[in-house]
Amino acid sequence: MFRLTICLVVLINSVVCFESYSENLDINHLPGNKVNTVFSFTSVSDNVNKQHFDVLPRPLVSILLNYQIEELHLSLTQGLWRDNLWGYSAHSAPPGGQFLVWFGGQLDTINERWVNVRNSISGITCASLSALSSEDTISPKFSLKPAGLTSTKGDSRYMRYGVSPFEVVCTENLTPWLKLLPCGSSAGLASLLDASKLYDTTYHSLAVNVRRVSCEGCTRPGWELQLTLSLVFSPVQLSGRKDWSFRTMLGKTLVHSCPVSSSTTVKVRTLEPLDALEITPSEYETISDKEIVFDARNITSFKILNVYIRFKNKEITRELTEKPPLLAHTYISRVSSSSSGHIVSVFTNSRDQDIKILYLQTIPWYLRAYIHTMKIEQILPESRELKFEDMSLNLGKDRSHPYTLEGILTVPAGSTVKFSIQFDPLMLRWNEYPPDAHHGRSIPSGIVTFRDGEQVIRLYTESPLVYLPTPDFSMPFNVLCLVSTVIAIVYGSIFSLTTKDLVCIKETEVKKGLLLQLVTAIRGLLKKERSVKEGEKMKDDNNEVLDESKNKGDDACDSDKIEEVK
Repeated sequence: MFRLTICLVVLINSVVCFESYSENLDINHLPGNKVNTVFSFTSVSDNVNKQHFDVLPRPLVSILLNYQIEELHLSLTQGLWRDNLWGYSAHSAPPGGQFLVWFGGQLDTINERWVNVRNSISGITCASLSALSSEDTISPKFSLKPAGLTSTKGDSRYMRYGVSPFEVVCTENLTPWLKLLPCGSSAGLASLLDASKLYDTTYHSLAVNVRRVSCEGCTRPGWELQLTLSLVFSPVQLSGRKDWSFRTMLGKTLVHSCPVSSSTTVKVRTLEPLDALEITPSEYETISDKEIVFDARNITSFKILNVYIRFKNKEITRELTEKPPLLAHTYISRVSSSSSGHIVSVFTNSRDQDIKILYLQTIPWYLRAYIHTMKIEQILPESRELKFEDMSLNLGKDRSHPYTLEGILTVPAGSTVKFSIQFDPLMLRWNEYPPDAHHGRSIPSGIVTFRDGEQVIRLYTESPLVYLPTPDFSMPFNVLCLVSTVIAIVYGSIFSLTTKDLVCIKETEVKKGLLLQLVTAIRGLLKKERSVKEGEKMKDDNNEVLDESKNKGDDACDSDKIEEVK
């Protein structure tokens, strides 16, 4: 599956290096009429020359070599993978941003290199990893182990791990991520990625994974770079039916394959037998009764690949046939934003045998955790108290580092176990609140690791939102506006009196401008009209007075006549 290429090393001698690049698209049907698409781009190279790269991106390799990095994992995730509805994910990741680095070299320079690596990777991926400080960084002893070859033999002192639950994933992260590919977004499976479609999904997770491997054909340990993009589509919401295709989900079809790629495949796994589906095109290889593979390398400029799956029976309801053996959830239990609360994690074992798990929980320093309140109890089917078999605890320190709790726990068969610990929220300084202070803070997801047969499964719980005591940020602005207004009025008046000269002039000497003449004319017209109305009113009043006096005189004459007659 791998091919050999000759790399010219611009040094003294020419060296034969092993390099390969492959692309793969896994499409998995999920319960609830959902479709999970996982794009995977894998590059392998044992080239150590800093001046020449074929399949590995030079900016990323330069960072790995300059800061003596032996393994790096980065994930940017929007949404939460629903283990209880969709089963376990092969590329699980917590909500938000996750950054894990294994270093080599000297131990006393790791903190400095960690800061430089965060800033460098932030520049490559346009992520806000530079916001991860020592307050968000931990080095767990048991939960996170290297996936490749390392010279430190898994010593946690050489590892740094940080989580940013509030990281937002957008097209600014997708564009530089695509530039790490040999063909970019111009050819190959990456040409199917359309930002307007990708970010209209239920779940999407973008990852960069680098490790040292001993590959077949390599003359020395080489680098393996794997770029993955996991998406969950809902065809019913997109087209109103369960049928789907590349065009309906992704908005594009595959036209050109990447010439650098040695393998480009599209694998489809269904929940129904293949005879219950209509599959287009028909040129595919059948792996099992529910799995097929398309070879995208056969595409020419006169043929496109648009995989189309149509269900013969529209009434098929796809549900999870087998429940996951273990489920984990985390939530916050409290009354108000200023009161104390509890961080609660619930583990449910649906199997008929015990499951031993490794649980890791990080608590930020601004949540004052009380270790003596930590409680583990079995709540179903019966209530009893449990304990960690082995535990590692690192107490938090204000504005320095978080609390880190790591322990081994046995979840009894067919039971539900609850872990809880009490905390008090702290009042932060005014400059430590984020711009959206009333939105709250998200605590990192809990990590649950257990073994299912020969497979090691890692689960990530929810990232609960915690509301902290927040001051009234509107008061400073109100005070500033009031004080500024008063100062402007007082200062303006004093400045005007102290800087202007008061000189008496005749009214005839004042030169009237056009605007002043217009105002004077309008004022004269209004005054004239007012005087006319007042004159008419006075005339009417005089007439009324004369009429009244005349009427009184007539009445007096009439009374005299009456007396004479008598």
